[in-house]
Amino acid sequence: MLKKQIQDDATKALKEGNQESAGVLRLALASIAANEKEARYKLSQEKPDLKEEELIAQSALSDQAVQDAVSAEIKKRKDAIVLYQQGGRPELAEKEQKEIDIFKKYLPEPL
Repeated sequence: MLKKQIQDDATKALKEGNQESAGVLRLALASIAANEKEARYKLSQEKPDLKEEELIAQSALSDQAVQDAVSAEIKKRKDAIVLYQQGGRPELAEKEQKEIDIFKKYLPEPL
């Protein structure tokens, strides 16, 4: 699964001391976790008789849903780049672009 790959890459980045990549991947994992919690909540409302383990298993995101979460993070950064450029902050726009480059590794085709 794609989520597992992101987790493994985040761990690898931490071990290698690559704080920038590790931080970006942690943000992706937080976004994925938030989407899973939302799905779990909706599922618990629809099927209140499910046990916790079943809820967790059924609310796990597919690879496509993980890619959608990563795409949403990329969109946020693209929007931020425009605002930073308008505000005369090219260094922050460059930082956002580096984050986009890290996220793109987890999409099937370049955006």
